[in-house]
Amino acid sequence: MSLTVDGLFNTSVALPAPPHQLDVDYGLYVGGTGSLELPYLTRASVPFRGCLHAMTFNDHDVLSALASSSSTKRVHGIREGCSEEFSAGPDDPLGFLGPNSYVVFPGWSARAEGTIEFVITTGVKQAPLIYQSGLQNDFFYLEIFDGRLRGVVEKGNGPVVLHNNFYLSNEQEHYVKVHMDVRRFEILVDYYASQTSNKGIHNYLDLQGPLFVGGLNEKAANRLRERRLAFASGSGFSNNSFVGCLEDLRINLEKRSFRDALVTRDMTVGCGTLEQFAEYDNAYEQDEAPTSPPPDYWQGPVMEPCHPDPNLPPVFANFTKLLHVSPLVVAEGGTAFLEWRHTQPTIDLSAANIRQSQVLFKVTSVPSHGQMDLDIFSARNRRKFTLLDITNRKVKYVHDGSEGPMDQVLLEVTVTSKVGIPECLWQGQIYLLPIKINPVNDAPEIVFPRGDLVVVLEHTRKVLNSDLIQALDDDTSCDSLRFQLLGGKRMEEGYVEYGSDPGVPIEEFSCRDLEAGRVVYVHQSGPTSSLIFQVNDGMVMSPVATLRVVAMEPDIQVRNNTGLFVSQGGVVPITTTNLSVETNAVQQKVPILYRLTAPLQYGEIQKQETPGGEWKTVESFHQQDVEQGRVQYFSTDTEHLVEDVTEKAQFVVQVGQKTLRNNTFLVRIKRATIMMKTMVPLQMKNERQRNITAAELEAVLGELGSEPVFFHYLIIQPPQKGNLELHGSRLAEGFGFMQEDLQNHHLSYAATIRDSKESEDFFRFRVMAEEHYSPVYTYTIHIGGDPDVPTVTNVLLSVLEGGQAVISKDHLFVKTTNNLDYMYEVIDGPTHGKLIWKTSRNWSPSQESITKFTNEDILQGRLVYQHDDSETLEDDIPFVAIRQDEGSLDPDAEEVRGVFRVSVQPVNDHTPVQVVNKVFNVVRHGQRLLTTDDIAFVDEDSGFSDAQLVLVRKDILFGSIIAVDNRSLQVYRFTQDDLRKKKILFVHSGADRGWIQFQVSDGLHQIATLLEVQASDPYLTIRNHTGLVVRQGGQRAIDLSVLSLETNMDIRNNEDILFRIIAPPQGGVVVHGGQEVSSFTQMDLLSGEVVYQHNGSKSSQDTIHFSAEVNQVVVEGTLPITVSLDFHPSPLNFVHHERIHILQGEAVEIKNDYLLVQHEDVPPQDIVYVVTVPPASGFLVALTQGPTAEEPPNLDPIQSFTQEDINEGKVLYLHSNPEIQSDQFTVDITAEGVDTLEGVVVSLEILPISIPLEVHNITVLEGSAKAVSMEVLNIPSTYFSALNVEFVVLKGPEHGILQNTERPEEGNLHVFSWFEVEQQLIHYVHDGSEYFADRFTVVANVSEVNQQSQPRTISVEVIPSNDEAPVMLVNRELQVSLWGVSGGEGFLGLLKF
Repeated sequence: MSLTVDGLFNTSVALPAPPHQLDVDYGLYVGGTGSLELPYLTRASVPFRGCLHAMTFNDHDVLSALASSSSTKRVHGIREGCSEEFSAGPDDPLGFLGPNSYVVFPGWSARAEGTIEFVITTGVKQAPLIYQSGLQNDFFYLEIFDGRLRGVVEKGNGPVVLHNNFYLSNEQEHYVKVHMDVRRFEILVDYYASQTSNKGIHNYLDLQGPLFVGGLNEKAANRLRERRLAFASGSGFSNNSFVGCLEDLRINLEKRSFRDALVTRDMTVGCGTLEQFAEYDNAYEQDEAPTSPPPDYWQGPVMEPCHPDPNLPPVFANFTKLLHVSPLVVAEGGTAFLEWRHTQPTIDLSAANIRQSQVLFKVTSVPSHGQMDLDIFSARNRRKFTLLDITNRKVKYVHDGSEGPMDQVLLEVTVTSKVGIPECLWQGQIYLLPIKINPVNDAPEIVFPRGDLVVVLEHTRKVLNSDLIQALDDDTSCDSLRFQLLGGKRMEEGYVEYGSDPGVPIEEFSCRDLEAGRVVYVHQSGPTSSLIFQVNDGMVMSPVATLRVVAMEPDIQVRNNTGLFVSQGGVVPITTTNLSVETNAVQQKVPILYRLTAPLQYGEIQKQETPGGEWKTVESFHQQDVEQGRVQYFSTDTEHLVEDVTEKAQFVVQVGQKTLRNNTFLVRIKRATIMMKTMVPLQMKNERQRNITAAELEAVLGELGSEPVFFHYLIIQPPQKGNLELHGSRLAEGFGFMQEDLQNHHLSYAATIRDSKESEDFFRFRVMAEEHYSPVYTYTIHIGGDPDVPTVTNVLLSVLEGGQAVISKDHLFVKTTNNLDYMYEVIDGPTHGKLIWKTSRNWSPSQESITKFTNEDILQGRLVYQHDDSETLEDDIPFVAIRQDEGSLDPDAEEVRGVFRVSVQPVNDHTPVQVVNKVFNVVRHGQRLLTTDDIAFVDEDSGFSDAQLVLVRKDILFGSIIAVDNRSLQVYRFTQDDLRKKKILFVHSGADRGWIQFQVSDGLHQIATLLEVQASDPYLTIRNHTGLVVRQGGQRAIDLSVLSLETNMDIRNNEDILFRIIAPPQGGVVVHGGQEVSSFTQMDLLSGEVVYQHNGSKSSQDTIHFSAEVNQVVVEGTLPITVSLDFHPSPLNFVHHERIHILQGEAVEIKNDYLLVQHEDVPPQDIVYVVTVPPASGFLVALTQGPTAEEPPNLDPIQSFTQEDINEGKVLYLHSNPEIQSDQFTVDITAEGVDTLEGVVVSLEILPISIPLEVHNITVLEGSAKAVSMEVLNIPSTYFSALNVEFVVLKGPEHGILQNTERPEEGNLHVFSWFEVEQQLIHYVHDGSEYFADRFTVVANVSEVNQQSQPRTISVEVIPSNDEAPVMLVNRELQVSLWGVSGGEGFLGLLKF
């Protein structure tokens, strides 16, 4: 048997003897095996997808037989022609035409974790997107519901439903990502995320079978209907497919395209416009979902209501349903009884002659997150009970403790009596009982996804991230979780640190730090160690978890060492294909250090510290630098080599403390063939600019007998103190010049700095000529000193607080080489002193403050600074100095400006002052912390902190003062900082009243004071406050400013103080976390989370009667509430509502210059902007600082922000679509008690990176002029045209000039303004020459925003005029023979015969 491909590639195999005939009893199958079942087909591949253009079998044309009417053929799933799907590339989008489109891919594996990503474009509001079934009842389903995504996952304990409320059916591109693991289910749309718990009976989602995308076949649709029957939405399930486009589809990060499809139906390649699908719109009209927000759970079907029957008793008049159902509320993991109020009859049962025992309930659909517990022996297994059982509290719901806000039970209710009741009651009615789950804070849990053993190389650092350690807490986000490391900061074996702060051990870090990879373990010694963790959610600690650490000795092996090949003077990068090593690190990125052990002979190793930064010579680098392309070899040898040489770079490799020695990296250098014949340093002397000619620089070929070549000089490093200019244009790195430019004096050097001393500058270059090149040369430039450049001495002056000091020439002096006569003028200040004259040797200065002085005053020691004795540490004196012979009014005078600084040395001249002095109350024979709330002092000396004040006590006869952390230690001396940090404890014993004597000192001064101590029984009192003031219908936080306590007990935890509401308010409610509460703690008051909400009633007074309890001591009190009635606030006031301009593809801060709303009674933090319509071509983000100051800030997408966020510069717009030139978003602006500003549109204008400049050509008569108007130069942008635009002429016209008609004496213009163009003041003036075309090139520039246009060239067409008389060019003797004729045409002139 032989197999040949393309007639070129052949293979064959011999068939075993004896030979048999090939039987085709079952027929010839092409493309698949259909329904044929034979043993040898069990491993057959999936059916063929693609095109067969021709096929013959024993010389019979198989494909042509399909067109015949023979009954011997069967076809399935084929069509004529070759679909473009089979030639689609891996990047071609999936187009769904509808209404029955779908594509099937191999199954999605999401058992432990899985992701699906794609970019979607659609306008339909309801359609299936993703479906896959699994084992038992497991399945995953994602659909578009009301224009938003809704996902359903079933893992064996009822479906978990997740909504993402980001609207995507707007025919725009949206990025979608679905992520699922054993704990969470998450849907992201354009990075707006929604997530929920994903726990079930099974820890894993076991999916099997194919993955349907965009739609379902009938079999899959029926199976989905069966599985979600009890949860089908009110509109019913429809199998109409998705219509639109999916791009960049990735399943578990692997890209999927038409090439991976198993089945396709009604698909197209690419994303067309949605108008192409218009004919399918009618198929979706019946499936349009209502615009109300989707429910938090799937609602079940409800029976038809009862219909009125006139033959029934009057009690059934207008009767529609038997029960009014109210939600059952239960705590997470708790139990709640089903009571009368939850299933309250709508009629009087006794009047209807119905007993409670005749109302029968049957559970038709069990709850998903709990169970119904029936305390009824006979009905327990039948799941039936009566209304009487409910009244007797025999029916309860038991929650399973899972996370989730809702559950539900489907109940069928019948009345067993069939006499005198509606038919619907004995047939039965279906009721949905909602169950609301109040969350309970569960303890977090630490897990190690890869096991509790981690391997690290000795003496290295390993990043601890969420791949190694995770905190699981379904009711607390990662933002609120903190890890604690038990056992101390530093351990002998190793410690944990932040990667941004190496060498500083830490004991705790946040969950976000862990996710971001900011936490690092540092190994120090020993083969094994342990890290013991706990995680805290702010209320509960997790169990202890131990991570074992095993350290291995590093094993270093060279993987690549190929060396390099470089031309002399060249630069070549060192990549991992040239040099790399590998280690035995296990899932650890270890720093691999390369270090040179001997100097290089012919070049240097360079490293780029930051992308785009400067290359610097180094002797060591890391492998990470090589991987990032930041290491190169630079050939710097300038010697003329006679042959190629090899650089032998000796180096060692180090990982941790392990070193791999004796390594050599070879760099083969091909010698240069161009050398410098002449290279004479340029002597500038006192000149500012000078030409560089062939007398200074001249290159030659080193090879004799070579053909002449053109030398091109390439600038490797430009000069630093001046500019190289060619034809007046600056040459930057990468530009160059020719040898002819040197010969023609076109190259010059212009110094840009002025210095009184001689200095040097240089530039580096390389010479190229065809295949020839030179080494890199350094050309030196000597710049002479300028005797007229001032030199400035400006040194800090030190003076004692309240003292004075002479300003000498060593502190302040301005001079030039030729001139010492400078006059100084004080611009402003000094602020904390004054300049005065020293009038005599005994320091009796006049009190007059001076503002002008000279160098002579400084040299004579007459200038004095006098400090004003204020508590300041420094002073500034801005000044300007000019030469005395020039004068301050001379506009051309050269000024020297600066700031003279004065350092003030503080003097301890203030005595500590007591600012807190009150009786210290304590429980008799008890204890209490002594803090700055009881005794405190201040010291007004500058540079001195009150925390440094030292308190020394005398002996106490009625108690003792001890350290909190060491109760056996009597404390006699402590600081005010110890009081502030609550380190000092007073313990009472003895008399009930006494005084403690303290000596308080700042190191120099001291005072004595007494602290009165009063001991008594424990008490708790309520401080008097003015009460709470709230607007009618408004709300206000209850905090310590309106409700606080006084006590003599030692209370260290605000959670211990409990407030109970005895009598609730009549005109409102007290809420905490959005829920009405009957108790709260002092910690809740401190956090501002307890709020009084007024119900809008017209009573002007309200009260809350409460009790406060701590350590079994209770006190009652009343909080008065004053309600401001009939309050009609003024509306929100727009101060700024401007169009915002942003550069294309960049970010812009939304400043209060653009968007500012104010209200006299509302602070900026309470004015909230809610985004109702997001921007179409960008994102709104908030700028938030990272956990540490060293980290860069984060950019988080937002849907609301405050005026305070705008004022602080935290709100940014990020532009992301370069094709759109304008954008907008819509906000509702709200504030409590003030009418909302709805539908406010904020407009954004997207500006191009360069100034848009349009040009048109000019037609001018020979010798005439034409205005360069807006028809010639135009800027089609109101933003740029409103700025100070100037046009710079890069290349002027050759046969004319550009001239200002108002100032023709200025001649040819090189710069003119947009205003001059608008006023038609700029003209092109032709010079009258006989040239019929000209051109000039301009660029538009706006220096205030540092933007330019692209260079644009304006062509000039010159219409010639007949203004020249003919000129005789030839007039010579013409000789002809008789009867001859010259071969020319006629002309004017004289013929000689």
